Amino acid sequence: MKVRLILFVFLLTALAAAQSADFSRLFDPNSDYRYRGQFRPTFYRTVDETQFTGGKTVAVRDAEGNEIAAVSENFKKHLDIEGSGRLADGRVINFHSRATDGIRYRVVDVRFGLGVRNYQLLPYRSIAVDPTKILIGSVVFIPQAVGIPLPDGTFHDGYFFAHDIGGAIKNDRIDLYVGFESDVDNAFTRSGKLANLQPLDLYVVKGVMARSMNTRFRMQYEHRYIKQTWEMVAADFDSLMQYTNTRFKKLNERIQYISQRGLGTPYLIFNLGEGPQAAYDPDPTMDFGRTDCMTFCEHTLALSLSGNYRDMYKTLQKIRYKNGKIGMKTRNHYTIADWLPNNDWLLYNACEEIGKEYCSQMTKTIDRKKDFLGMGMPEADLQDVPPPQTLTVSYIPTENLLKIKDRLQGGEVVSIVSSKPGIISAHMGIIVIDEWGNVIFRHASSPRKTHEVIDERLEDVVNYLSKSSSRVGMLFMRTKEDTRIGDVTR
Repeated sequence: MKVRLILFVFLLTALAAAQSADFSRLFDPNSDYRYRGQFRPTFYRTVDETQFTGGKTVAVRDAEGNEIAAVSENFKKHLDIEGSGRLADGRVINFHSRATDGIRYRVVDVRFGLGVRNYQLLPYRSIAVDPTKILIGSVVFIPQAVGIPLPDGTFHDGYFFAHDIGGAIKNDRIDLYVGFESDVDNAFTRSGKLANLQPLDLYVVKGVMARSMNTRFRMQYEHRYIKQTWEMVAADFDSLMQYTNTRFKKLNERIQYISQRGLGTPYLIFNLGEGPQAAYDPDPTMDFGRTDCMTFCEHTLALSLSGNYRDMYKTLQKIRYKNGKIGMKTRNHYTIADWLPNNDWLLYNACEEIGKEYCSQMTKTIDRKKDFLGMGMPEADLQDVPPPQTLTVSYIPTENLLKIKDRLQGGEVVSIVSSKPGIISAHMGIIVIDEWGNVIFRHASSPRKTHEVIDERLEDVVNYLSKSSSRVGMLFMRTKEDTRIGDVTR
């Protein structure tokens, strides 16, 4: 026990001594830690009505204009700045909306208040960010916070959750939440390591550490526990499809919502097959507990097109196999040569529509028989496999991708195009437009540092592609909006 304590103290001492270092050099830019630059902090809190004096002359109103409580003018002033407060009777109220006569609130059944997307605020863990700079939901690391003593007797590890926004929190500003402590006198400012507008290094964290932090705190920051698809059983899928079909009338909207419920799904390449009796690939025909890039897109589309679990399974097989006939040779192995044309009832290549003057073309030859032989299939089983196929497709080169960003509508299925011979698509994902206008590439990420379904800003993906020697652009597929729920399985 003494050895562990000595090691812990040594680590804190080493990190504290490094406070003046250039932290951008501590982490490989291709690692789990993505450096976002320096941000100037301020601090915010949940205001406590019992700490304010004065007559209760001002009304706090709900979204409909009904009075929640009468409070002092001074308390209301600070409440409007901070966004959440605890009334003298113990109720916690939270910012709801702005009206012509002022800010409206709602009573919430949580201890401190809520950030955006109903994330519960956690003292010394939640931060408010500019969502166009840091994606909401991100785990972030601020090395200057490591070792700061906290009110509960522990020491901060430097990790936070980007779970809130603020009207004044723009560009290089962040707001650190301190619970009921003062936003002037709190554990952060008392430590002497953090002060208002003193620049802090900020990293967005991916991979193992992000998963660890989310696992550790998820039950605390989630207002109501919502299952992701990789946690669901059949009845949960039925409920998800019923909810989604009622709330979202457009297919591309359902795709974006359903794909969000797939975030965090563990990655496993070649995770589906033709079932346990199959001669060549005995993996299951459906498994939401794991995914690869193509499977993630297929699962998302099947759920977005179906009304119940039984129909969803049938839809998934129609997407995965030519005419829905399950078999190794009928599987849509090649995204552009098989998957897209065999799903022309649902998808089309929208590159010319989106890219117009920014499009290029690529010609490749696909040799299915050669690849099947490489998988160990005997030539006797391949007599009906078509000969090598040469095809030309339109795509948008990397250098033009940000030029067409504003033309995307969300819900597009993306193929990352490869320059390697015999292959067009090297990776797949889905475009999502969030409520702050961010264009996000949501995908099943294969590197060990992430290895799950994640969100990445399109700008970051384009930056990665610009440094790749073989991944040269994107091909965008759009769904046909007149494809209605149930059409596939009738």
